[in-house]
Amino acid sequence: MPATVRPTLSERLQAVTEALAAASTPAAVFGVVLNPARQALDALAGTVLLVTDAGDRLQVAARQGHAEGGQTVWQDGPLNEALPAGDALARREALFFEHASDLKRTYPELEARTGGVAAVASAVLPMFLDGQPLGVLVLDFREPHDFPEEEQRFLRILASQSAIALGRARLTTDLEGQVAERTQELEEEKAALEAFARFTEEAADTTDVLALARRAVRVLRESLGATSAAYFELSGDHWQAQVLSDDFPPAVVALFRRGIPATTRSFLRPVEERRAVFINGWDAEAEGLPGSHDYGAVARYPFFRGGQPCGMLGMGTMHARQWTQREMAVFRAVGRSLGLALERAEQLRQLEEERRRLEAANEELVAFTYSVSHDLRTPVRHATSFAGLLRQSLGEGVNAKSARYLTVIEEAAERMNTLIDGVLQVSRASRLTLNRGPVDLESLMAVIRRELEVRAAGRQVVWEVGPLPVVTGDEATLRLVLTSLLDNALKFTRTREVARIEVWAEERPEEWAVFVRDNGVGFDPKYADRLFGIFQRLHRTDEFEGAGVGLANVRRIIARHGGRVTASGQPGEGATFGFTLPRQRSMAGNGQEAQSGGWRPTAPP
Repeated sequence: MPATVRPTLSERLQAVTEALAAASTPAAVFGVVLNPARQALDALAGTVLLVTDAGDRLQVAARQGHAEGGQTVWQDGPLNEALPAGDALARREALFFEHASDLKRTYPELEARTGGVAAVASAVLPMFLDGQPLGVLVLDFREPHDFPEEEQRFLRILASQSAIALGRARLTTDLEGQVAERTQELEEEKAALEAFARFTEEAADTTDVLALARRAVRVLRESLGATSAAYFELSGDHWQAQVLSDDFPPAVVALFRRGIPATTRSFLRPVEERRAVFINGWDAEAEGLPGSHDYGAVARYPFFRGGQPCGMLGMGTMHARQWTQREMAVFRAVGRSLGLALERAEQLRQLEEERRRLEAANEELVAFTYSVSHDLRTPVRHATSFAGLLRQSLGEGVNAKSARYLTVIEEAAERMNTLIDGVLQVSRASRLTLNRGPVDLESLMAVIRRELEVRAAGRQVVWEVGPLPVVTGDEATLRLVLTSLLDNALKFTRTREVARIEVWAEERPEEWAVFVRDNGVGFDPKYADRLFGIFQRLHRTDEFEGAGVGLANVRRIIARHGGRVTASGQPGEGATFGFTLPRQRSMAGNGQEAQSGGWRPTAPP
């Protein structure tokens, strides 16, 4: 038979290069490198030592050819330049020991330090990656071995390729680890989000604390399976169980029903740390809860009100001694969800309490307003009546001064009656029921204008009214708003030869804005904020009549509609008053967005 042709070193190097390209783990790289190297040079054994992450030690990563339990000088140890592996890395060059005792002569303390026996011949090849020491590749021979230039070149290239392949394999392993870790995180996030969504859906229709707690307990049980769950409330210096899942042992139920002292470690710790606490390896006696020894792991989630502890969500398992990341993520998610729901319930409770208080105060204020108005009208009526009687009794004999005094009394009484009427108007405006529906402002404007034109007969008034929208609101109160603004415009243009009143609307993304502008006497803009206050006036009553309640009513009515009022002007240049109304949208039956407020429709062409 023909003799088997031995592959050349170049052919072996080519085969190693191809095999290293497919190696995806450090172990695969070691196998690819050590086998060809030993076969190519007839080496007895091969060893790979790698630098640890700390950078101060070498660890054996792979061996081939050494007898099981055999003594070798290539062992784990410090990265020491006094030893051949450390020396090769420090010098950044390969070390070749060709003859017996060469290695021992160069490093006389080697065998004593390692407890091993040096080979007859050895090659120590340093490996570097991106300029940093990675480790060494070592080949041992049972007989003296010359390392010609071709073999040295082969070994140096092999070490270099090994370092690159090992770096790539480590990177792949790290990436796979990161992917696995991120996948685990995503699974935990998914479980947490599902628990959060499930609880949010369950808790959407209630603000009752115990109902919320029962739903939280149910979601924990549904999400985590065989897990006991409970909700506690702090009563004095004890935690009292308010909600318990039905799988607690009777002894634990009795313990929880009696109440747990607030100083108990598993309850005190989450309060002090103000976060969820997970207790693995549950020790019932050490935790001060004898009777709960069946549980292997316990968790607590504290809740606070006004900075003080008020509630506690608890969870325990009898089937494990340690919580998984998924279980912890779900518990935190349900705890956060319950905390938000409890905050919302508390806020709604406070709002309801405030609403009841305000209603009571408003009722008292209304009663007071009517009582005061009634009580004030009596002396005013007396003053008016007796002034009239006095004027009649004096007859023609009344002198000019006395007549003037009587006129002042009567005018003051009339002014007082006007103020009383204003108080009642403001009170009624605040209490009117709003019957919301579509309101055609353009049609409403036309009706109000006709009424006011009768009162302005004999005056030259130019009206400029633009298109007005259909809005959502209470028609009766919006009529009061427009009437008040237009009446003011007529009143304060009384001194103008030609009064000009403009009315228009602006369409905005979320609201309608309606404006009334006149060319009347105007006002100083620094007093604009006072205009909408009750009994606030910027002109004397002998110039322009009124009690100063019309604009106050306008502000209250528009505020109840969810809008705002505005005013701008300059002395002698007129004034502009405006108000906004929200645009409410709803879904039409054909799937298109329909507006409940829009431009007044016109006839089709």
